[in-house]
Amino acid sequence: MPGRTAELHQGKEHPCQVRAARGLTGWGGGNMRFEDRPMRWDVLVGAVIIGVAAIFFGYGLRLSFGSPMQMGPGFVPVCTAAILALLGTIITVEGWRGEPTLADLPRLRPFLVVVACPIVFAMMIGWAGMVPTVIVTSLLARMAEPFRWGWDLLLVPLTLVIIAVVVFIKFIGVAIPIF
Repeated sequence: MPGRTAELHQGKEHPCQVRAARGLTGWGGGNMRFEDRPMRWDVLVGAVIIGVAAIFFGYGLRLSFGSPMQMGPGFVPVCTAAILALLGTIITVEGWRGEPTLADLPRLRPFLVVVACPIVFAMMIGWAGMVPTVIVTSLLARMAEPFRWGWDLLLVPLTLVIIAVVVFIKFIGVAIPIF
């Protein structure tokens, strides 16, 4: 095969193209294309949601829980984690009931933003206060889609700040500083 090696070294055919033409897409010489196998994606996603809920639950337990009448900073993360774990369990059970499916892989940026927003919120709320935390989280959530200038860039964070302060701090009385 000296002629074949010479072609590869001259740049006429890339080694990856040769491997793909022969069906050798993974290690060990077998066809390892991940998207060709049916998989229970719902079960995997449900497990990830339960894992995220466990992280929030653990973080929320380190904060003061309070009571339903006088909520502490750990009340909302713990209750949200419990609801999230319940939803993850429902998704997992429904995934086991259904048939395995072929699914397109999701776009990475929206997925990372959805995961990052509650983490950023939980990490900021204790030391930054409600207003900066809601503004940063809403602007971060905006990054899930391609950036566009518009009035909603200002109106959405301001509206969310007003709603959060009125509902959680003034009405419910959650012990979180405004700033």
